[in-house]
Amino acid sequence: MKRPNILLLSGGIKGKLPLFLFFVLFSSCKGGDDTSEPYPNVVTEFAMIKTNDSGMLAELTTDDERTYTISNPQDGYDKNVMYRAVCGYVPDGQTATLYHATGAYLLHDSTKLSYEPDAIKVVSVWKSGRYINMQLSPLTQGGIQYWGYRIDSVHDRTAHITLHHCQNHDPLSYMQTVYASLPMDSLKTISAGDSIALHIKTFNGEQVWTFQEP
Repeated sequence: MKRPNILLLSGGIKGKLPLFLFFVLFSSCKGGDDTSEPYPNVVTEFAMIKTNDSGMLAELTTDDERTYTISNPQDGYDKNVMYRAVCGYVPDGQTATLYHATGAYLLHDSTKLSYEPDAIKVVSVWKSGRYINMQLSPLTQGGIQYWGYRIDSVHDRTAHITLHHCQNHDPLSYMQTVYASLPMDSLKTISAGDSIALHIKTFNGEQVWTFQEP
């Protein structure tokens, strides 16, 4: 399997808190010759990847709280950190072989940053475990864009939250796939039984997805 590469991205607006967290990119480990084994039945889903105190990819935890020891660990990463990623893996008992992963932005509260969200194309929005996940298609020319969420209001037992996306003067050029996750546990004001209404500004107007806290 080819060695995974991890790139940490960080940035801020007007010197304030950064909105970027982690971006993870793994290469497929399928061989390119006729002697390679058939591609296995890979499970693909969001997960958290944990490194150990030696900086090795050690554990994979899915959103439904299944934890696997990574059977093909890689070293050279930050020690004792968690990365959010869409992972392709093959489970085998308590272990899993990691085949590929695409990094996801783990969104932080950016309510205090005073800018209006820019429009973005939404592919899908769904809830898994304690996360609201998004597949987005921003337009870019290779510049740096910013991501977070804004808490707009809480009334009638519904918290209204907006995806805080900033184009940051990056020209609207080619389309890119971006994954993002909003951790529901970071929403301290949401009580059991309340609803979360996620607002996203798209090129066709605002769209809203509603999820209920269990």
